[in-house]
Amino acid sequence: MNKNIYVFGHINPDTDSICSAIAYTHLKKSLGLENIAAARLGKINKETQFALDYFETEAPILIENINPQVSDMNYYAVPPVYLEDSVKKAWDIMTTHGRQMIPVLYHDHKLAGVISISDIAKTYIGLTDGSVLKKHKTPFSNIAAVLEGRQVAGSYPNDSILGDVYTTASINENINLKDTDIIITGANDRLIHMALHSGAGCVIITDQDMTHLDTSSFSSASCAVIGTAYSFFKTIKMISQSIPVKNIAINRNVIYFETDDSLDEVREVMLDSTHRLFPIVDEEGQVRGIISKRHLIDIQKKQVILVDHNEKNQSVCGIERAEILEIIDHHRIANIDTGTPVFLRAEPVGCTSTIIGKMYESYQIVPPKQIAGLMLSAILSDTLIFKSPTCTPDDIRIAKNLAKIAEVNIAEYGSELIGAGTSLAGISAQELLYIDRKNFTIGKYNISVSQVNTGDFESIFSLKDDILMEMKTLESRDNLDLCLLMVTDIVIGGTELLAVGKERHLAEHAFGLYKTDDSIFLSNVYSRKQQIIPKLMTSSQN
Repeated sequence: MNKNIYVFGHINPDTDSICSAIAYTHLKKSLGLENIAAARLGKINKETQFALDYFETEAPILIENINPQVSDMNYYAVPPVYLEDSVKKAWDIMTTHGRQMIPVLYHDHKLAGVISISDIAKTYIGLTDGSVLKKHKTPFSNIAAVLEGRQVAGSYPNDSILGDVYTTASINENINLKDTDIIITGANDRLIHMALHSGAGCVIITDQDMTHLDTSSFSSASCAVIGTAYSFFKTIKMISQSIPVKNIAINRNVIYFETDDSLDEVREVMLDSTHRLFPIVDEEGQVRGIISKRHLIDIQKKQVILVDHNEKNQSVCGIERAEILEIIDHHRIANIDTGTPVFLRAEPVGCTSTIIGKMYESYQIVPPKQIAGLMLSAILSDTLIFKSPTCTPDDIRIAKNLAKIAEVNIAEYGSELIGAGTSLAGISAQELLYIDRKNFTIGKYNISVSQVNTGDFESIFSLKDDILMEMKTLESRDNLDLCLLMVTDIVIGGTELLAVGKERHLAEHAFGLYKTDDSIFLSNVYSRKQQIIPKLMTSSQN
């Protein structure tokens, strides 16, 4: 199975996470990797949406977890068997592929039921009831297929068998055959002549050389004539296997799984079931194959590439069960564990898109206007239009090059971009905390740091009581030791830092926050990564 590799940034994604995922996916495709897709782990914020709209780019797909699913199992693919197909076709498929059970499908490839070898076995005892084909409404076309023969003359009056099956040995002058009946005869001229004039609707002639079949003697027959190389007695034995699968398939209480079912759910059901094989269907309801209990230990881990993060608690649920192929990041190296060596590129620059922009250069690939514009947006956002202390000469150089390709003025576009993300009209206190929120593990402490860039300080402070209450709720729900909110304004030139939590003393010691105050203004502080986290790390060690 050629499954997608997913490229994504951190949860509660900012502009860098989204744009870096899109840009790096485009780079990998330009290098020849087709099965790769950009993804996101949360809602698109206003600033990022502005960039996507400006450069006419769709948002990446949303994924909520990366836990193994049925689609990650190396399931058995089997040829389709439809309700009208013959029992023999189902039997042949089972024996050829070594399966004790296979799914039975409707014409649209959706699941109709299942059939097992034990269900079929009883039909292999041969023709014991002359009306068996009629009773099972057998399609006439199944007969030639089952007997590996072909219809060489005439026609049958219906698509399905409506009569009984006879042999030339079982008829006499007292029996009047109907034009819906079928008669089987050996390769004897007298018997063939008798069969053709018996009034039957179909004559099956056995023991024929199908390569050099002489049809001259019955080419004018009005009834259907089928020739088969099978012997007379084998034909009698085989014909009952032309009954359709639908008459013996099980269609009630069928246990099946969907491709997006989690393995944990599947394992629980499988272990409680006496069945060994189970059909699987996709999101369209179409059958993809079958799985067995042994597939529970034969899993293809989802393959992922992480951008703009490398901490487990900032990544998707189930990341520990995925195969991480690459990490492209500009943050500290933290606690993502990998089972195998990975390609890791981490640089002390202001933005992940700066690193990706340098990779485009090293491969001598010029990004298209839309991709260049998105990488530029990420750099301007993360560096606050080059005002953040995290900004480096590399960020500025790459941004200027990208601006030329994107055909935008950095100062004008940057102001529009930041302005689009700073409007707080209609935003609740809860939404405010999740615009750009990251969790950090610093020593023994679990810390959440949210950041919002705004020129609307007045709106923030009108919500201050609600914000503090929401921060306390977040602290309790996520079992946090400290919950911080950075309200950053590049015009005023600093950050108002709000702090809540049982380990608030870390913020008090790091930033001079008074015990009696809810917040403190930090002049020229713009960067969570460079100006907040390092001081908290130092404070935690004292």
